[in-house]
Amino acid sequence: MILTLDFGGSGLKGIVQTVDGTPQALYMEPEVSPASLSSLQEKTESNLGRAYPENIAWVGAAGEYRAVGYLAASRYNANPGLSRKKYESAFYKILAAIWVAKEKLKLPDGGSVSLALLLPPGEFEDSQLLLPMLKAALPEFITPTGTMSCSLTSYECFPEGGGIYLNYCKLFGEAIKRSVVAVISVGYRNASVLVSRRGVVDKGRTTNLGMVRLVELVMERTSGLTAESLVGAIAAAGNDMSAKHFWKLTTSSTQAARQAEVNKIIEAISKSRLEYAIALTSWLAEVLPSREELDEVIICGGTADYLKQELNDCFRATPVVWHGGVEIPPLLNEQWLGSRLADVWGLSAYHAAKVRASFAGGKTIRRQVKQEVVVQHG
Repeated sequence: MILTLDFGGSGLKGIVQTVDGTPQALYMEPEVSPASLSSLQEKTESNLGRAYPENIAWVGAAGEYRAVGYLAASRYNANPGLSRKKYESAFYKILAAIWVAKEKLKLPDGGSVSLALLLPPGEFEDSQLLLPMLKAALPEFITPTGTMSCSLTSYECFPEGGGIYLNYCKLFGEAIKRSVVAVISVGYRNASVLVSRRGVVDKGRTTNLGMVRLVELVMERTSGLTAESLVGAIAAAGNDMSAKHFWKLTTSSTQAARQAEVNKIIEAISKSRLEYAIALTSWLAEVLPSREELDEVIICGGTADYLKQELNDCFRATPVVWHGGVEIPPLLNEQWLGSRLADVWGLSAYHAAKVRASFAGGKTIRRQVKQEVVVQHG
């Protein structure tokens, strides 16, 4: 199994494939919740084989059990945990994703997995904390279908934007070694920047100015709205601030009162978007190289798409490559994630090529050894 994961604040996005198989996209909600083994079994046993595995995922390791994704959100009222570092829940998400991937690909137990992960630059060092945890758990962990065992054959971690950057390097080759390029990732939880100077990439910078900050600003200007309902309506509306996108957020009993609520929501979003865009672009101006030094900017992330106009205006004097030229194959877009898959898909292409090359090399060595044995023993 070749598994590439992006721990986004709005959800876990992944690409899974076998060495000789077709890649598939994987998406799970971001929630993780503690639960007892008996409770988890009670809530999922009757749904095995009827529900998608990503909707009934839970895992147990070292005596600790966690519901992951939709199960955690719908049955245990878990929250997305945006205030915690991603690695703290990433351990259980990785185990759950491995089980989900095994079920989706219909693989037998006891196989191996090659992992590539994306983490915010500010949390990149935490990747070393994950590795010993995974090595200890993977030989035996509990899942909805019983005890699962697998071996870890490779493990790589990259900062957010790394998949986009690797794809860009593949497209433009030697040009990257003569340029100063910035990769800007704006997601639900964070905004991150990586800077490549003549092919040398810095450690990156991260801030909490993701889409969640815009949602918080809107909630400060309104009442009775949840972050979950707001972000869906804001994303669906985009630049179209007509009432139809926000009608379902209202609760008043009369038409006039509901219209007044909608008007207030639209005004709050308009003011908050401007305030949020100013904060984000001000931070970018602080951490990016000067305009005279910067040759090109790569912008990616679902929230970046929402702020496309503001970000294009911010870089009028600098060429912008949206999503690093990554093209999402239609077969991976069944869940309509679109450009939100760009980073993990770019990393997956790089990671899978490395694994396949290693696998092919191993087969060649084994074949050579076998031939030598045949020759020696006549």
